[in-house]
Amino acid sequence: MTSERDLQLRSIRQVIDLENLQSLDVERFQNDTLRPVLKFQNSIVLAQFKKYLEKFKPQFNVYNQSVQKNYIEDVMKRDSRIKNSLIACVVSMMTLEEYEFYCGNKNELNKRIVSMIIERLKDQLVMLY
Repeated sequence: MTSERDLQLRSIRQVIDLENLQSLDVERFQNDTLRPVLKFQNSIVLAQFKKYLEKFKPQFNVYNQSVQKNYIEDVMKRDSRIKNSLIACVVSMMTLEEYEFYCGNKNELNKRIVSMIIERLKDQLVMLY
C-alpha cells in the first residue's frame, strides 16, 4: 500500500531518463531513486557541506581546485559525521519501499551515495565559497 507521503515524495522528484534495460537492481535503484533524490536535495547538500567548511576549513577558497577536490574526498572518507549527515539527507527522501531496498543493500548504496555526493560537490566548487 502506497502512503500519502510516498506519493508526495515521488511527485516532487524529477524523472531522469537513463537506459535501464539490463541494469542490476542496485544500478536501477541508483538511477531511479538516488539520482533524482540527490538532484532534489542538491541545495541542502551544498549548504551542509558549506557549513562544515566554515567550521573546519574556513580558508577552503584560498586553495586551488585540485586541493579543494582532494579535501572533499578526504572529508567524505574520514569524517563520519558529515558523511552520515549527507547520507541521511538522501535516505530521508526515500519512500518506504525504497527504504526497504536500501536497508537490504546499505553498504553498496552508501558507497554509491557518497561517490555521487563527492562528484556533485566537486562539480559545484564555486557554490561552496
